[in-house]
Amino acid sequence: MQWYSEKIMSHNSRSSQIASTQGMIDTLAYYIVSLGCPKNLVDTEQMMAKLAMSGMVYTPDPEEAQILLVNTCGFIDAAKLESIEAMQEICSQAQPNQRVIVTGCLVQRYPQELTKQFPEVDAFLSLRDQSEISRIAWRLMGRQPEAIERSSTLFTPRLLTTPSHMAYLRISDGCFHQCSFCAIPSFRGTLRSRTIEENVAEARALVQGGAKELVLISQDSTSYGYDIYGRFRLVELLNELEQIDEMLWMRLMYSYPTLVDKRLIQFLKHSKKLARYIDMPIQHGSAEILKAMRRGSRPDHIRRVVENLREACPGISIRSTVIAGFPGEEESHFEEMMELLNELQFDNLGVFKYSDEDGTPAAKLPNKVPEEIRDERYNRLVKWAAQNARERNQRWIGRMVDVLVDRIDPYDGLPWGRHEGQAPECDGQVCITRGSAQPGELIKVRITDVDEENFYGTRHNPPSGRT
Repeated sequence: MQWYSEKIMSHNSRSSQIASTQGMIDTLAYYIVSLGCPKNLVDTEQMMAKLAMSGMVYTPDPEEAQILLVNTCGFIDAAKLESIEAMQEICSQAQPNQRVIVTGCLVQRYPQELTKQFPEVDAFLSLRDQSEISRIAWRLMGRQPEAIERSSTLFTPRLLTTPSHMAYLRISDGCFHQCSFCAIPSFRGTLRSRTIEENVAEARALVQGGAKELVLISQDSTSYGYDIYGRFRLVELLNELEQIDEMLWMRLMYSYPTLVDKRLIQFLKHSKKLARYIDMPIQHGSAEILKAMRRGSRPDHIRRVVENLREACPGISIRSTVIAGFPGEEESHFEEMMELLNELQFDNLGVFKYSDEDGTPAAKLPNKVPEEIRDERYNRLVKWAAQNARERNQRWIGRMVDVLVDRIDPYDGLPWGRHEGQAPECDGQVCITRGSAQPGELIKVRITDVDEENFYGTRHNPPSGRT
């Protein structure tokens, strides 16, 4: 906190000069780049709301903004690189009358390193200090906020960036698992659940604002409530959310395999609002590698969970993720994973290539897999996943599905949406090749073709009943 207070003070004289040369602009504008996962996007939306309530306006054009804000991701190497490149671009384009603020997970992980590498950044904000975003932004410009932030709600307000018919609901933050490859607890902290009342209040507000689909997110949704209630209370939360009449779907992301229990499966079976979909990362298929990963699960347990889900909820879509090239992974371990994937036939699969993360136990493990072998296994897995998805998607051809329309393609005017088994951003979509529709509509679509990612179909208009 002291660190960036000093940096702000060092700009006071320059800010005053800028304000005078601009003739005291009536309203300040900000531009924002948001990187990373939906959980990070919620942070972005909260900061945007704070800036708006203080009197600032958003602009999609960075040249029109006085405040340039980057919300970084620090999850894995590719995300770090993307964040660094975004910072470099913003800093290189910033004009003398603009101020650059950088926040997010990368700042939380590497505050000193970023301060040295980017001296042109006017303020670095930790995750904790994001609540001060509006005060910092106005002070950097040498001005007082035009309005006082006020909120009488149970939850932190957000300025949504998603389509108006869907929104993310972050039910908790942090994680109490100790997976050996994951650095998230080191910068996001341990599990911090929001109360059921707070989550329900925000959910109702989102639905009243037009959201038809709520996507529940966290580091591990199945751990929800343990830190504040002393027991897992995800099912109780889902039951309360189920009572929101205007909501069409709610969707469950980030489920830990060992915590997908009978209560949750039974709720999935009987719920009228919870999508027949679950995101359940298994990370590997070898008992030896899973133990080294500290996942707390074994292949036989993963099999039982998937069997129980499909038995209780026929047609459920299950998404998972796996990591190739974990330290100590032999070809036999990789083949065990491939055998399990062939057996379980997940509907959607995300593939990651292992990389050492600073401060994680896995980074200190011996027997690192050579990079060329990691690349080969990763590429082999990606190719298999694409071919398998194409073949598995064939079963949808000819079926009639409900599709929630997300957008209209600006080039050809075709509507695109998602059926119940497709989550936003990470899964494929449905392209309506014949028949018009508008974003936010729930329509019937007959699937006529598929590829390894997307479905294609025609809108079905039922008979009107007129004679």
